[in-house]
Amino acid sequence: MVPSTRIPGRARSGQRPQGPRLRLHNRILIPFAAVAIVATTATAYVALLVASRAVEARVQRQILSAATLVSRSEFALNPAILRSVKPIAGADVVTFDSSGRVLASTFEPSADAALRAVVAAGSGAAAPSGDAAVLREIRCDGSCYVAYRRGPWSPDAIVAVVASTAELRTATETVGRAIAVAAVLSLTAMIVVSQIVAKRVSAPLDELVRFSHEVAAGASERRAPVGEDEVGRLGAAFNEMLERLDQSRQALVRSEKLALAGLIAARVAHDIRNPLSSIKLQTQLLHARAQSEQERSVLSAILHDIATVEAVIRDLLELARPGAVQLRAERLNEIVAAVIEQLSPQLTYRKIRVETDYAAELPAVMLDAERFKGALLNVVVNAADAMTNGGALTVRTRRDDSTAVVDVCDDGSGIDPAVKDRLFDPFVSTKRDGVGLGLVNTKAIVESHGGTVALTSRSPRGTIATIRLPIRETDHG
Repeated sequence: MVPSTRIPGRARSGQRPQGPRLRLHNRILIPFAAVAIVATTATAYVALLVASRAVEARVQRQILSAATLVSRSEFALNPAILRSVKPIAGADVVTFDSSGRVLASTFEPSADAALRAVVAAGSGAAAPSGDAAVLREIRCDGSCYVAYRRGPWSPDAIVAVVASTAELRTATETVGRAIAVAAVLSLTAMIVVSQIVAKRVSAPLDELVRFSHEVAAGASERRAPVGEDEVGRLGAAFNEMLERLDQSRQALVRSEKLALAGLIAARVAHDIRNPLSSIKLQTQLLHARAQSEQERSVLSAILHDIATVEAVIRDLLELARPGAVQLRAERLNEIVAAVIEQLSPQLTYRKIRVETDYAAELPAVMLDAERFKGALLNVVVNAADAMTNGGALTVRTRRDDSTAVVDVCDDGSGIDPAVKDRLFDPFVSTKRDGVGLGLVNTKAIVESHGGTVALTSRSPRGTIATIRLPIRETDHG
């Protein structure tokens, strides 16, 4: 079989090949420029047409007026007077009869052909009738406008006022050039403005595209610029999406760690718990039969290590337990007092002074008492472990709107900044012999009760652990 070869640039079967796409900047600019060109060209054409017709109409009115004025008296037969009128009227004047005989004229001898064309166009059958002036355009050394009018002083006399259209064309061309220059300037200004507008619109979007590429390449900590316009709000939406993605990723990592911890817990319960119980029992028997202080000291150290391992096993088993809780109305003050009483000997031995402040008339809270005691026990033990040289431990209860709050305050070493954002992640611990499951279990138990747990730094030193539990309408005191 001959291996198939993929030709570079060839589109897949069933897919239309896609050419290079225009950037948004060009997609805004090109239509804007096209509309500007069409609109400016059309406006310039209409303006030129109107201006040329206006100039033409004005010239025609001037010729007709001149013909009417010159033909009113017999001075139209006097060549000397006509030559004086020519500069004023800006046109040649010819007086002739209906047979075509020239009676007076301002034409130069060299313009004999033009004179004959003017007389031929206005004599004979084409001669004007009545008193109204008649305007005609003829060929006479070029194009000419001629206004014919019969002289009222002689029915057979015809006065013709002749004006070349060359000056009219020159004036029209001058107006046309002015309109063209104005159109080009207007078009240039419109294109420049459209370029600026398109850049202002597309530049933030280009920046957002570059930002999205950087995020896709792994720079998830970056955030898009935000603002009050549409692109700024789009950037804010991007940032919100990234925040949610980060939270989802962190939740996924945490759930994977919890799943791993649950698997470890199941294996530990099966493989270690029973042999450890046997080792503990045998060690206790040896400790009871020990004859010397040195033997008892060694066996006590072994029992201490066994107790540490058992605490780790309890944490793992608690982590692997189902999240369902058996809720009953319980008095929170009594549960907190029971935990403090249980740990009292250990706290006294470690030179930790306990101060309690229980809120009076705190309503009952729906709790799984045993599981909540385990969660609170972890919090108090962590607070005690932070006070290696003794100190003061303050435990208080209070009501905050619709929640019951338990505060556990210590004056120990405080929160390590290196793990500040990962305190409730599995296997994160600052204690030398810690596994990092105590706070994980506490968080899971408190959240299964619909509450929250948080650790904050205390001034000037120490930590405050705050547990909040909802007070439901069904709760009663």
